[in-house]
Amino acid sequence: MFRGFTQAELAEMLGVTKQAVSQYETGVIEPNPEVLGCMSEVLSFPLGYFSKPYENDIITPIFFRKRKTSTKKTTEIFKIYIKWMTGIYCYIEEYVHLPKPNLITRDGIGYTDSEISDIATKLRRYWGLGEGPISNLTLLLENNGIIISKVGLDAKKVDACSLFFTSTEKTSRPMVFLTSGTSAVRSRRDLAHELGHQVLHSWMDKEEKEDNEELIEREAETFASYFLMPENSMRREAYAITSPNALLRMKKRWGTSAQSILYHVQDIGGIEYDEAEKLKRNIFRKGWRTNEPGDDTIQQEKPELIKDALMMLMENNIKAPIDIIDDLSIPSEDITALCGLPSSLLKPSIVQKPKLRLIKS
Repeated sequence: MFRGFTQAELAEMLGVTKQAVSQYETGVIEPNPEVLGCMSEVLSFPLGYFSKPYENDIITPIFFRKRKTSTKKTTEIFKIYIKWMTGIYCYIEEYVHLPKPNLITRDGIGYTDSEISDIATKLRRYWGLGEGPISNLTLLLENNGIIISKVGLDAKKVDACSLFFTSTEKTSRPMVFLTSGTSAVRSRRDLAHELGHQVLHSWMDKEEKEDNEELIEREAETFASYFLMPENSMRREAYAITSPNALLRMKKRWGTSAQSILYHVQDIGGIEYDEAEKLKRNIFRKGWRTNEPGDDTIQQEKPELIKDALMMLMENNIKAPIDIIDDLSIPSEDITALCGLPSSLLKPSIVQKPKLRLIKS
């Protein structure tokens, strides 16, 4: 499933029955050494992956920001990435001191917009931000101990997810997973949304989260607006919203989409209803509903914390690339993608023939 194969397709490539593949997945039976070797080659997984015990059970809820086209298969693949990333994090913590989690949290539900605005303002003050634009949201969260990773999933099916990873041996901390292929402003919005879950809802167990899915998604989305675009600042700047181009100028300044600015300013009463609706119609006529000007030019933010930690291990000769691959028993290309490493860093080195130099002719 993880590599996009159906059970029937994988069974054919392995020379076994579909039922056997299903039993491998559920742990009812184990493949013999010959099938295991074939499976490793077909799936591009190291052999050690199939025998490595998994010790980091996820006991807290995973907050998925799904789209209507999301499938169970997509979320299950996302969970595999989460499992790998928690393993990478625990591995790194054995060697590198990461920033401690530094986050204010609440333990309620059914927040009013005013309460969420107040919580977002308090977090900004706690982090020393003031009420201006946030230049690099990814770096801000990493500096405050939040693990961020981008995974190679279709952003049309699922945007992002987050969890509060707990461990008896490692530092418990929030983790946020974003999808590749989204615009910079969309990625920042996803990140702020997941931050909202960790601030407002990290106290929940899985049952509580499932019972209140729609409500907590609305609350996280409201938090994202107030955190990225503080109410007082938006009220002060609302007078300048006179045209779609004015919204684009604010988009560049605040790092949020023009439409999210317009909807947020309308929600807080910073612009009259008729004027807001007129701007919305103008935006739709211009074809900006799914792709706004500036989406391709605003610079993407890249997670750096986990990448820098692994680079530190290699640069200080604590671990060689091959050691990291063997220790983690995760496909090297997936480690590279999850951690934002240079694409060639974990590839096996090719032994070159020595260069000969003619002394006499």
